[in-house]
Amino acid sequence: MPYLIIEHLEDISDWLWLEYSHVAQWWEDKLIFTNVREDERERLAKLGSVITESVTKFPFDRSKLIVLDLQAEEELKPEDIEEDTMIVVGGILGDAVPRGRTKEFITSKMEGVRVRHIGKPQYSIDGASIVAKLIADGKRLEEIEYEENPTIRLDEFSEITLHYAVPKLEGKLLLTPGLIDLQRRELGYTEADEEISDEELIEFFEGKREL
Repeated sequence: MPYLIIEHLEDISDWLWLEYSHVAQWWEDKLIFTNVREDERERLAKLGSVITESVTKFPFDRSKLIVLDLQAEEELKPEDIEEDTMIVVGGILGDAVPRGRTKEFITSKMEGVRVRHIGKPQYSIDGASIVAKLIADGKRLEEIEYEENPTIRLDEFSEITLHYAVPKLEGKLLLTPGLIDLQRRELGYTEADEEISDEELIEFFEGKREL
């Protein structure tokens, strides 16, 4: 099985931690974090291997590296990936309008490295990592379902749109575990709501039921 490298480029917020934790569920002991500050090593080591040095400077064999970059010309294919391939994902929380930060912080600093995209949509960190894992397992990009900018209806008058694509497996959105609960807390739901099940929450945030 190949490795997934996350070049860590953000402070660890609650949202980022949920995404990283989701990546760890999919990649298990093949997950590596690079560019990690000393004060973050212990926490990230709970999810994967940790390297302080940036992937742009660490002496990996660059023939084994593939950087996922929205601006790449070629798509990622199963035949690109071997057992010792290292797929690099930028640990960047995306903007509604992509700013090309993967190219700025990673690709432009790694001359000669292979660069691939996973479609036109912008994914979250965990979404991109899941798509990479599905391709590593043999799926082709056109076989992978996703929903772009899914809208979460909160009630009759309000909704939240996630400004990125979310991959789907067997028709089900692979939302970041805990994200709904995080949004619920930030929106001020009370402790009385704690008895609501995860399935009820998902249906609520997809606009299929009311709470």
